[in-house]
Amino acid sequence: MYRHEKTPQNPTSLLTSVTGFEENPTEIFLAEMKNIVPEMQDLPFFHKGIECFCPKFVLFEDQWIGTVLTPWMMSVVILPGPQQQWEPRELGDKLTVQLPYKALTFTVSSLENVPQYLNCSLHSPLDPNLTNEQAVQLTQDCLRMILSIPTAQPTFNSDRRNLFKAMIK
Repeated sequence: MYRHEKTPQNPTSLLTSVTGFEENPTEIFLAEMKNIVPEMQDLPFFHKGIECFCPKFVLFEDQWIGTVLTPWMMSVVILPGPQQQWEPRELGDKLTVQLPYKALTFTVSSLENVPQYLNCSLHSPLDPNLTNEQAVQLTQDCLRMILSIPTAQPTFNSDRRNLFKAMIK
């Protein structure tokens, strides 16, 4: 699990260390999302037909990565993995992470039982016509997609003036 500490000089300061989850954190993260539902349900973008869902998180480069669906959004999240020690960051900071599919920009976020994680919104607000079944499938597909290597090859124009452009794509 996480271990975190506040600095004694300022009890509201950020974490001094963030230790990774030794076990798959899917259930913990999902429970945190479900705890937020009552706070969100009166907002205009809350989709009453959508339930909270997380496919099992996957270890990728020693970090836990997953997708999460809630009645107000779908996101990619990264949590520190087993034996990982994250440098604490300011909540709201932005970090770009290169994943196999493409680079995504994440926001440093926090929950009660997940003191620090990275969050990248994929859909917010959710399409009002989206059914729960469609949203669950999309959440699963997004996790597979972000961890997949793109198959498209860059195009090559044999014109010598375009040679350098083709090589840097």
